[in-house]
Amino acid sequence: MSTARRRTALVGAACALASTAGLVASAAPAAAAPSSLLVTGYANPNFSGGQFGTTGPAVASISGTLNDSFSSVGNNSAYGICFYEHANYGGLKFRIGPGEWWATVPSWIDDKISSYAPCNG
Repeated sequence: MSTARRRTALVGAACALASTAGLVASAAPAAAAPSSLLVTGYANPNFSGGQFGTTGPAVASISGTLNDSFSSVGNNSAYGICFYEHANYGGLKFRIGPGEWWATVPSWIDDKISSYAPCNG
């Protein structure tokens, strides 16, 4: 096989893998939170462990043992949700889109989420 054909095959395989990964990352978990919950956070990756969910779109301070514990999150709302490192919407910000579910949040915000609210813009 020529170098050009190998390169084309590798690029095609990489694109297919990337598109599949994107679909898996945004898929809702098999046991999704009840549809009445707009935002749900889980203590462990893959939507497991302790669960914190709300029927409203914003929480200024996550209380109890799940504060600074979210490792996976879901958004049943029709708008983007921003998760914040500190209470009252401060510090680092992680945004997920409408209907998105993240089986594992990025390492820089993992176990650091203390509040969330709809994103502006």
